[in-house]
Amino acid sequence: MRAAIIFLLAVYPFISFSQVNQLDSEGRRVGVWQKNYPNGRLMYEGEYKNGKPWGEWVRYYETGQKKAVMNYFGNDSVLAKMYDVNGKRVAEGLYVNEKKEGVWSLFSENIKISEEEYVNGKKCGLSKRFYLSGEIFEEIEWVDNKQEGKYQAFFKKGKPYLQCKFSNNKRNGLCLVFYENGRLEMEGFYKDNLRDKEWKYYDSNGAFLYSLEYDNGKLLNHELRDSLDNLQMKELDKQKNLGIDPEKFIRDPMEYLNIMQKKP
Repeated sequence: MRAAIIFLLAVYPFISFSQVNQLDSEGRRVGVWQKNYPNGRLMYEGEYKNGKPWGEWVRYYETGQKKAVMNYFGNDSVLAKMYDVNGKRVAEGLYVNEKKEGVWSLFSENIKISEEEYVNGKKCGLSKRFYLSGEIFEEIEWVDNKQEGKYQAFFKKGKPYLQCKFSNNKRNGLCLVFYENGRLEMEGFYKDNLRDKEWKYYDSNGAFLYSLEYDNGKLLNHELRDSLDNLQMKELDKQKNLGIDPEKFIRDPMEYLNIMQKKP
């Protein structure tokens, strides 16, 4: 009996090894497969069935920290969860035929910061960005990886902050900017990303301040701007909502998001 136990202990490592990284009679990968980094730590581990990944696969950083968990369903769809080097979740979503599909969620410090909708690997539908406290910050409509439709940004309490329309990935049509009290601050039109026609400005009580005329991005009434002395311009700017510029906001909303995060 003792001799049998010693024999089993001696051959067990070879039996275990023989069960990993195997091919079937047709040369297809089957069973558990593993790969290690040069330092000996596990790089990935998962199972193959009929030559295709099956079930849960786990990938690791060279430090040993979990990098990704992929769940294969056998119909060319994979549910993926991805992590940073500190083990915190950074992304979660579905792949179909190796392309993103459906809603993908992105995280920072394990807090969801955005959602994106995909069809066949392309952004299509509504994408959202959130304040760290969970409130909606930004909504963008997409068609085939292009901005198409409404663009909206919000104050933390849910009131609209900026509203624009896009067509063919360019700002086209009416653009509105609001004060936090809900009153209109600015309204104007875009034509292929350029300011066009009349742009009107209001104070925080709703009173009209002035208007500027544009033609394909070119300011026509320079004399109006020139006639406003520095003191008056400073007073107007004090009332303006962060001195917001729609073009700059849409190009780099994170600057404004960081400011708004600090507001109660």
